[in-house]
Amino acid sequence: MQELTSIRQTTDDDINTTCQSIQIPVFKRHFGNNLTLLYIRGEPLITIGPHWPLTLCMIVTFGAASYFLIFEIAISKGLYVYYCSIFVAALQMFSYLITALKNPGIVTSSREYKGVLQCIVCNNPRDLGALYHCEDCDVCIQGFDHHCPWTGKCIGRGNINAFYIFVTMIPIYIVYFIIVSLL
Repeated sequence: MQELTSIRQTTDDDINTTCQSIQIPVFKRHFGNNLTLLYIRGEPLITIGPHWPLTLCMIVTFGAASYFLIFEIAISKGLYVYYCSIFVAALQMFSYLITALKNPGIVTSSREYKGVLQCIVCNNPRDLGALYHCEDCDVCIQGFDHHCPWTGKCIGRGNINAFYIFVTMIPIYIVYFIIVSLL
């Protein structure tokens, strides 16, 4: 019994020593009301904005409409219409997901700059280009276009192209849905 106790104590000491030698980086960056899920080289890649319930509702709505289009309408119209419906629905959903999940251009610099006008919340220099502090997300966004509650976050330099594809796909998706329904 004494041997087991000494082995257990030795193992616990080894674990404590190992845990103390692991250094976890402390990020003093400001991500505001955004939830960051994936980082690449310390920069957020996937973020979820503060209006995530509406984002979830949009995903469910697009999914239900796509299911109805593909499996209730298009499957009876022929193979060509079926595959085109899958393509249009997938393009609509992927463009929305990329817009809703991609980093919109959150400025992560937290250095002190002297003699430069700074954001009073994030301490980011205002001379980084088109920089704007979004009150909803509580972060500075580079290339800020607008805050979109439908995507749950800001639209900026990082996700503006996906947003343009998403906005273009909405009328295409609606017109395609109507045409396939009337066939």
